[in-house]
Amino acid sequence: MGRGEIDAVRDMLSVFSKADERFGGGHARLAVVQYLTSDVEGYLRGRFASDESRREMFGVAAELAYLAGWKSFDSALHGLAQRYYVQALRLANEADDRALAGFTLRAMAHQAVDLGHGRQALQLASSALEWSNGFATPAATALFTILVARGHAATRDKFRATSAIVEAEKHLVKAAPGGEPSWIRTSGFTETSLASQAGQALRDLGDLSGAEAQFKRSVSTRNADAYRRIHTLTLANLADVQYAQGRLWQANENWGLAMDSMSNVKSGRAYGAVQNIRKCLSSLGPRMPRFARSLDQRAAAMLDSKTSPVGGYR
Repeated sequence: MGRGEIDAVRDMLSVFSKADERFGGGHARLAVVQYLTSDVEGYLRGRFASDESRREMFGVAAELAYLAGWKSFDSALHGLAQRYYVQALRLANEADDRALAGFTLRAMAHQAVDLGHGRQALQLASSALEWSNGFATPAATALFTILVARGHAATRDKFRATSAIVEAEKHLVKAAPGGEPSWIRTSGFTETSLASQAGQALRDLGDLSGAEAQFKRSVSTRNADAYRRIHTLTLANLADVQYAQGRLWQANENWGLAMDSMSNVKSGRAYGAVQNIRKCLSSLGPRMPRFARSLDQRAAAMLDSKTSPVGGYR
């Protein structure tokens, strides 16, 4: 087992990862799992040309297991996501890659904070930093640090959350484009992604104007086609904070753009964003203006349609 097999798995990982970013976790999730449990598992049981080849193969297998977990998380299959994340951690440890293990712990922190488990998210993100200390690149350290910020924000620690955001930005400035690991490049973690996460931290702290500025920064700098799912979610987050500030017209406009971007996206998180649109608009009751009523009807149709890009996650 050597370079040819490792390169083949890495090429497949690249294809699956790009499709995930564009079309969501519900697209080709079972194909990722099938490839991981058939071809890749067979490679892991084979004989390797060297210890280095063995570590590389276990490392790319860890990235695939992480992707299976991430796709499950995005599909709202949270128990399944955790099982794949644990598998990814084990494989990363076999690869002796502490930074990659930290990357998986960061994903677990992301899942925890999105589910409302702030303290658990903070513990996991802090563990990602501690475990990878001395091994992670600047961009990886920035990614782990911004999840620490989200954990502090979720536990209402404003000082530590804002300090962690600043710290993450400082780390990212030091990143060398060609010097980051494949899993940072594949995930597309850049200033754009950091702004999206910072916006969510500031939103959770109640700093709606600060959150709005970060979401706008993320939306304006993202490759919307290559990263369609997160672009959709960021637009929805932007609209949410505009609505919370009483600016219904702007919120309505960005919610509409978010739904435009959902074409062919199969994502439980995107489905949840559309549900939230209906929740916000329904609170207006008979005061709902005509333009908002039109958007509400569109959201209802999207949630009910069997051909909906966010269908299948009810």
